[in-house]
Amino acid sequence: MSTYVTAPIHDLLIRIKNAYMARKTSVDGVVFSNFKTKILDLLQQYKFVEGFKIKEDGKKKFITVTLKKVTNPVDDIPNVKFFSKPSRSWYVSYKDIGSVAWGKGIGIISTNQGIMAAHVAKQKKLGGELIAEIY
Repeated sequence: MSTYVTAPIHDLLIRIKNAYMARKTSVDGVVFSNFKTKILDLLQQYKFVEGFKIKEDGKKKFITVTLKKVTNPVDDIPNVKFFSKPSRSWYVSYKDIGSVAWGKGIGIISTNQGIMAAHVAKQKKLGGELIAEIY
């Protein structure tokens, strides 16, 4: 699988959502990047994924994401809403950051202090590129 992906973060989040919908326990073969590991750290911290491991295959690195068990499809399968796209970045001020799904989800925002949940960025009065919301 050596296809070039133009939107690697979109690909990662959609693959996670599709794996949950197919009741899989993991997502294999995600091409490694530091940016993806920071997003996966955030998803793990807010309990959207169980965890992840980085595997080396020769010179290439891949990520395997371990998913939570789906017990209630309505609550356990995440919804993803994208804001920034490769063709158009979506920047927000901290004043424009709202809650995601009445506090049940998180916004993923890239600030000058790194990737963080949107509500944390709002508390720190940081704006940035709003990548996606997951809830």
